Amino acid sequence: MLLYQALKDHYKKDGGSKALLYMGKSFTYDALFRGIDDAAARLSSAVKAGDVVTICMPNTPECVYCFYALNRLGAIAHMVHPLAPLNQLKKFMAAAKSKLLVTLSINLEKYAPLAAEYPIVSVHPARSLNGFLRFAFDIKVKPYKGDKTGMTDYDALRADALPPEPSRDGGTTGVYLHSGGTGGEPKIIELSDDQINALAFRGLKALDTDDARGMYMLGALPMFHGFGLTMCIHATLVYGGVSVLMPKFDPKTTVKLLKRNNMHFMIGVPNLFRALLKTKGFDGAALKNLYVGFVGGDCAPQELLDEFNGRLERVGARARLFEGYGLTETVTVCAVNNYSHNRRGSMGYMLDGLDAIVVAPDGTEPLAAGEKGEIAVAGDTVMIGYLDNPDENARVFFTRGGKRYVRTGDFGYMDADGYLYFIQRLKRIIKISGISVYPKEIEESAMEIDGVTGASAVEYKDNGKTKIALYLTGAPQDENSVRRKIENDLSRYAVPAIVEVLDALPVTPVMKIDTRALTARAENATRNA
Repeated sequence: MLLYQALKDHYKKDGGSKALLYMGKSFTYDALFRGIDDAAARLSSAVKAGDVVTICMPNTPECVYCFYALNRLGAIAHMVHPLAPLNQLKKFMAAAKSKLLVTLSINLEKYAPLAAEYPIVSVHPARSLNGFLRFAFDIKVKPYKGDKTGMTDYDALRADALPPEPSRDGGTTGVYLHSGGTGGEPKIIELSDDQINALAFRGLKALDTDDARGMYMLGALPMFHGFGLTMCIHATLVYGGVSVLMPKFDPKTTVKLLKRNNMHFMIGVPNLFRALLKTKGFDGAALKNLYVGFVGGDCAPQELLDEFNGRLERVGARARLFEGYGLTETVTVCAVNNYSHNRRGSMGYMLDGLDAIVVAPDGTEPLAAGEKGEIAVAGDTVMIGYLDNPDENARVFFTRGGKRYVRTGDFGYMDADGYLYFIQRLKRIIKISGISVYPKEIEESAMEIDGVTGASAVEYKDNGKTKIALYLTGAPQDENSVRRKIENDLSRYAVPAIVEVLDALPVTPVMKIDTRALTARAENATRNA
């Protein structure tokens, strides 16, 4: 079943209910489908079934329209970060064999050189808003005035008659997403409509609710992110919820929406919830409007969960923040804690119909409960594979007991009751004198120190020798006291050579801690010492 068709099945039931909320403006399901069909009619003049089209946009109504419109046309939606540098986008589009780029008009200056190779369709960021807001936007951000050869404004595309819906098999590729891959190298992940729908159809179970109709989901995670695309957009819309689109997460706006009872589900990375805790007004009776929150995409320290849930409990709110586990290779979430089952420190239970085992790296035999190894996942959400990468596909997939498993590249274990525990990315495990050291354990030890509000431990090289740097936020710390605590808690191999307190830990565009930037900082400090 096409993603478009899965969404349409709901539309037939209740077209007048709200589907999207964008910068204060609501869009019904009727309006959503008019937007999708209009986008499909416009894009059909340049796109046919099987074509790959790159969408390089933040979360706006037009991003949603174009995504589903491409699916409606039987094309493949190649989702890319809207802040991708020119050379990176060029590389991505070539690897994906893309035919067309759809991006915001404010990106034309940056991406103009691509127009010599790829047609570009530009969308005004405020297209769905009123004329005054569009005018105000154009005053603030001057429109592109350069050569527009090869560029077409979205509204200038000829709206052809809609072609018949394609007969594409739901098991064929429908979406390309980018990932570091289970081995850490950038790859393009092929996902089918069936795989994305399989997770979306588990949406209510994951959210631990019987009915999401009329409930508002924070749509701040971008659509190039599997978590954002599937849970914040597709699953929410399939079940009649309202996706609150945010091109960029705004904690102040989120607090206002909570107070208006326009925010019930929150899904985000740890830094999103940290930002909310620091935002004025994120307290009191408004928190009672929240139904549940889920943190994923990066490891959430227990102290963050405790602080967030402590605040909810203090004001008498029912909601709780739970941690889950997933990766783009399984569309996104595959295990989750929720109200029905949760265990402190765990990633939760596998979703119904999905299976996880823990194996020795490069092994295929399940380890006993409690034994640590690489997590492998099987089920109907597991990706088709990495695009044009047979060697890596051969490495990450194995079959056991008739099930096709993908190696996650994550080190962890399962307890006797089936709860999954994540310890560390295999690629982040640090070897010091042949001993395995886990940055997560170093960070957890540091977070127990009074005044420390954030921690990230990274590996770096000093004259070819592997060392550890620990970066903290919060109150100033005595470096030697920090080192002594870590040695006492863990071992001398885990003691960091660098301990530094920063005003803030650097983050990636999706708000994960930027460990590469921290590694570069450590290596620069070593060279300049």
